[in-house]
Amino acid sequence: MRLFVLCSCLCLALLAPAEVRVNISDSIDGVVPKGGLPVNLVADDRVFGEQVRVALAVHGDVNLSPNSSVRVTISRTALTATAACDSARFAFQTSVEGRDEHDLVLQVADAIVVGLGKRWQLKPLFAGTKVAFVSRYSGKPEIYVTNLARSRVLRLTNYQSSTNSPRWSADGARVYFVTSYRTGFPEILSSNGLGEAAKVITNVRGALGGASSGPDGRIAFASSSKGTMDIFVAGPRGESPRLVVGTDGVDSDPCWSPDGARFALTSGPLGRPGIYLASSAGGGLSRVATGYGYSTEPRWNPVFPNQIVFTYQAGGLGLGLIDLGAGTVAKIPAVSALNLSHASWCADGRHLVATQAGASAGWIVVVDTVTGKVTRLSPSSMGDCSEPDCWVRR
Repeated sequence: MRLFVLCSCLCLALLAPAEVRVNISDSIDGVVPKGGLPVNLVADDRVFGEQVRVALAVHGDVNLSPNSSVRVTISRTALTATAACDSARFAFQTSVEGRDEHDLVLQVADAIVVGLGKRWQLKPLFAGTKVAFVSRYSGKPEIYVTNLARSRVLRLTNYQSSTNSPRWSADGARVYFVTSYRTGFPEILSSNGLGEAAKVITNVRGALGGASSGPDGRIAFASSSKGTMDIFVAGPRGESPRLVVGTDGVDSDPCWSPDGARFALTSGPLGRPGIYLASSAGGGLSRVATGYGYSTEPRWNPVFPNQIVFTYQAGGLGLGLIDLGAGTVAKIPAVSALNLSHASWCADGRHLVATQAGASAGWIVVVDTVTGKVTRLSPSSMGDCSEPDCWVRR
């Protein structure tokens, strides 16, 4: 295994603080500045402060500005740090400890978001989110892992072969992925990223999709081993696989509901996929009407279980949000006009990590589903990047 530490700064647009009044509850009347709350971040450790700044830059409600009167200071000693703000409206002071320097960066960023956002009930985002993705940094698609501060990038595979579809295990200890380097046929393997040899999870001939890990550790995956692309469920190590969804169409990309009772999946004829729900025990499919002729890549929100994000095609690719409780489907706003796809939820149930693509390459971005803010996560030095998958602390 090789460890790559990529330190670079994200660019953040400083937007004018036009204000939108939002009633949060009967007792709190908050004012959310459009473009994010302007924050002046000051740290006694310049390098550490810059890493926290990189993390905060992805949040849709934070607008880093050296001219802001809302001043947040960070003081750090070894693996302990304190973040504080003495502004009358946003005053807080929080001390945190990290397992290592990278975790400390994420803990401090969460402390700042939660401290400043008390009136808006903002949730922790950073320390509870890990991101796996595919990059062609080495010339071939390989699997990498990073965090929302980009303070550390770990390369998981080095097969110089077709390697794709990373999916986290439910406990965040391993990453499943599909590769054909051993036999020329796709297999699902897994790795803990700590030098342990990858373990074979399934060994089937034909097409094979990524393994989605349920809350109890079981995996669901798509395979054409029986002729058509169907959904199978197996134990964490691929034991006792069984068919649970099989139709005449192409069934793929299963995603477990947070309680493990259902799947959201893609199904339908080639070229016209749709979003469906099914019991994880098997049985028939229930179609979710999205309003688009091409809908795919559903991902269940781990915080708000009535929500499912998906990719739609209407000219270009965009992200939509299904609210099962309200029975609604809406486009996720995005300030960028470039294609967005393959989204995965972060720990706060508000932000997404997704693939954004230009004419010749893709990269990983963080998307705020509330403000539409899109912030690049993968640096240009990583080359073509795609297929992000987030593990979130449950």
